[in-house]
Amino acid sequence: MKRIRSLDGIRAVSIIMVLLAHASDTMPEIISKNRFFSFIANSDLGVKVFFAISGYLITKLLIVEKEKTGNVSLKNFYIRRVFRIFPIFYLYIVVLILLKCFYIPTVFESYKLLGVAALYLWNYEHLINIHITGIDNGFWFFGHFWTLSMEEQFYLLWPLLFIKVKEPSLKKVVIAMIIAMPFLRVLTYFFMPGSSGQMGMMLQTGGDTILIGCLGALVEKTEFFKEKVLKAIHYKGLIICLAVFLFIISPILDSHFKGMYNLPIGRSLDNLCIIMLIFWCVYVPSKVSDLLNTKVLIQIGLLSYSLYIWQQLFFTNRIHFWVNQFPQNIFVVFAVGFVSYYGIEKPILSLKKRFKKV
Repeated sequence: MKRIRSLDGIRAVSIIMVLLAHASDTMPEIISKNRFFSFIANSDLGVKVFFAISGYLITKLLIVEKEKTGNVSLKNFYIRRVFRIFPIFYLYIVVLILLKCFYIPTVFESYKLLGVAALYLWNYEHLINIHITGIDNGFWFFGHFWTLSMEEQFYLLWPLLFIKVKEPSLKKVVIAMIIAMPFLRVLTYFFMPGSSGQMGMMLQTGGDTILIGCLGALVEKTEFFKEKVLKAIHYKGLIICLAVFLFIISPILDSHFKGMYNLPIGRSLDNLCIIMLIFWCVYVPSKVSDLLNTKVLIQIGLLSYSLYIWQQLFFTNRIHFWVNQFPQNIFVVFAVGFVSYYGIEKPILSLKKRFKKV
């Protein structure tokens, strides 16, 4: 399947938002406390966009494979996921182990934490009985693995659902799950208060951000999409309203009302805005889409996975090296991401093509 216009650029913007947010602890307060910086350094929104794009792309690939071959190969799907995610993921873990053994013993204390991270269970770390006294830096250095954990859990199940449930029932099932998740978040808040800070991390309470991308791919070829959605995204006023709500109004509401807004309705509204804006970037030519398709943003989008994995090592005051100091840590992260992508990730991804049918 050909690369979809604007998606690499959207990835680039999302990873920049995440990087800035994570790097803020190493920045002088004149930058990190600046209101405009807080506006663009929105890691929560950046991750939501990543999830929606992921669900959208994976589902499009499944649809195209089914249309061209008549079925979907589960074996090939899972092998492709392994080639895509595992190498850099486990290399990062190996690097942390080497740092602990030979250079920085405090990079993490508990090997139980490492096990939770390595098994893609970090989004449920708070529910796993790990007795730790004091401060363990592993909570930072493994902390970003929650996103990969939720994605891998989702993609263990999603192709099975895609194969077993036929159209148009699949769209109805996805819509039902999306509608159910706000209720699950509220119920979890009251009956599992210890999980209140992890609502967006757990599959059953945060998976609707991936599902909205899946639904986007499922509806693309429907008459509803052609007659309603495509027409709607050509109205500049609507797009401006969606963007203003997503980037300005929703964060303000979240900061003021917290879970009262976010759990029952906030995340769902964000998800709807995200998928509509993705459609706009993909289907409607504009100055924004032109910017998203510049070589620089496309390149950053390609590096986004490697950047995300390695940035946690450099955007922290828990390690006192030159490479962890601002602003050089920004350049170091991009240099490491570049080497990681072209030296490791891209060569391995070329092997993935053997298991592609589309």
